[in-house]
Amino acid sequence: MRSVQWVLILAFSLTAAVGVQRWIDGQKGIASAVEESLYFTSGATLRQTSLGFEGLMSDLYWLRTIQYFGGKIEDKEGTLNIANVGSWKLVLLEPLINITTQLDPQYVAAYRFGSVFLPDIDPEKAIKLAQRAIQDNPNNWRLYQDLGFIYWKQKRFQEASDTYLTASNISDAPKWLEQLSAAMLAKGGDRETARQMFTKLYETTDDPNVKQNSLSRLEFYQASDQMDFLNKQLEEFRAVRGSCPNHPSQLIRALPPNVVQKLRQYGMQFDQNMTPLDPHGLAFNLVASECKVKLASDSTITQWKD
Repeated sequence: MRSVQWVLILAFSLTAAVGVQRWIDGQKGIASAVEESLYFTSGATLRQTSLGFEGLMSDLYWLRTIQYFGGKIEDKEGTLNIANVGSWKLVLLEPLINITTQLDPQYVAAYRFGSVFLPDIDPEKAIKLAQRAIQDNPNNWRLYQDLGFIYWKQKRFQEASDTYLTASNISDAPKWLEQLSAAMLAKGGDRETARQMFTKLYETTDDPNVKQNSLSRLEFYQASDQMDFLNKQLEEFRAVRGSCPNHPSQLIRALPPNVVQKLRQYGMQFDQNMTPLDPHGLAFNLVASECKVKLASDSTITQWKD
């Protein structure tokens, strides 16, 4: 008898889950004037009615979250700026992540996804989500890492430092968390600290969207280092010769071999004419009026502003 009851409960729960998924999909038909913002469901309420199948329901909502995020990219392919997620009008991202994690408070992937993308949409809600993630999973150092990242984005370096230090005391936490804690206090807003953060974020996430976001930033920091070095050489070139070179390749050919080698150490690549290329292989643009190199107008390197 109990086995029959269990089968009936499972069948009912699966039917309910499918109904919920169809209801979510049905929201796409709502008039565009209100877009998906009419959508509202409580994760706590769903948890009470899930009859023990919270994991199944949370998986469905996490699937919808990824579909929703990816759908925004597909809808405006080629026009979305990943450096400005706040302009994407992701009105459902925070509610969907909240529902997913309320159904399953140990859904670390959902928490971590929110910690990367929500700060550009609503920093305070991002902080609350990350704090709840830690409350639900107090021994997961990666969630402290994410909260520290949000504080860093808000330039709240003392709080970021404290968070990383707390994380470093968790039993299986890596030593580099202590280094990040110190870096936040010493030079929290500089490029090298940002590079450390996104390198570690890239290495510790399994989410392809977060990996791409982190890689994009790291490529921009690399390009920025290269441009800073090139512009320093341009200053010296103009000081000695009294004018700016006509082309970036003219600068490179005038440099001593050891300086060119240093550029290669920065990851700089050159074409057959010794024109310096950005990390995506496109030539840097020389702005003669400023005697500075910049990313080309058609460069595919995302220009981040933190």
